[in-house]
Amino acid sequence: IIIYAFTLTAFVLGQTFAQSITEQNLDNAIQSAENVKQEVTVARKAVNQLVKQLTVTGNPNLTLFADSMTNTNDAKEANANDIDTYVSIAKSNSAIDFSTAQINLLTSQILQQNDVIYVLTNQIVAAVNANNSALALNLISPLRSALSKQITRSNSIITKINEIKLIVKTYNVCIKVVDNQGNQTQYQPGFYAYNTITGEYIYPNGDGQSQNGGECFLNLPVGTYTFGGFQDYFCGVSSSSEITLSDSLLNEDGIIEVTLVLWCE
Repeated sequence: IIIYAFTLTAFVLGQTFAQSITEQNLDNAIQSAENVKQEVTVARKAVNQLVKQLTVTGNPNLTLFADSMTNTNDAKEANANDIDTYVSIAKSNSAIDFSTAQINLLTSQILQQNDVIYVLTNQIVAAVNANNSALALNLISPLRSALSKQITRSNSIITKINEIKLIVKTYNVCIKVVDNQGNQTQYQPGFYAYNTITGEYIYPNGDGQSQNGGECFLNLPVGTYTFGGFQDYFCGVSSSSEITLSDSLLNEDGIIEVTLVLWCE
C-alpha cells in the first residue's frame, strides 16, 4: 500500500504541474498590472510637482519631470508586455481553454495612452521653454486623464484575470476503496464522477481503467460531484455523497481523496 500510495501521488503531481504553471502565470500577470498602477502613481506625483513649480515657485524642473514621465512610460510598457506574455503562457498550459483577447485589448490601450503621454510631455516642456506657462498648465488636464485611463485599464485587467482564475480552477480527485473495516483494498472496478449540475459523467483518463491513474480524476473543473464505481458479478463499491470541490478538501499532496466502501455478496 505504501508503494501504491507513493506511485499514485507522484503520478498525480506530475499531471498537475502544467496547471500550476497556469495559476502562477495568471498571478504574475496580476502583479504586472499592479506594477502599471504603481508607475502611474509615480507619474502623477511628477505632474503634481511640476504644477506646484509652475504656479508657486516659478522654477520648474523640466528635466526631472521629463525623465520621470519617460521612465514610468518605459516601465508601464514593459509590464503591459509582461501581462500579455504571462496570460499566453497560462493559456497554453491550462487544462481548460480561455480567451486572452480582452486582456490583450486592454494592454494595447495602456500602450496607446503611453503614446499620448509622450506627446503631451513634449508639448508641456516646449511650452515652458517658450515661457508659456498657461499653455503648459492647460495640457496638464489631458495628461492626468491619460494616466487615469491607464489605472482604469489595469483594474479591468485584474478583474478579467480573476474571472479566468475561477474558470480554469481544477482539482485532482483520487478514489480510495476500503472494506467495511476501513482497510484499504486494491479493488478497482472502474470509477466515475457524476457532475450533479451538468449531468455529465467523467471517467479517469477517458476509460476508468488506466494503470496508475484509473483511480484518479485529473483536472476536474470546479463543481459538485458524486463519485462511484462499476460492479462486477459479486462486488461493487458504494457511491459517495455529493462533494463540492474546494481547497478545504485538499490533502498535503494537493489531492482530494474520496473513500468508497467495498461490498461483496
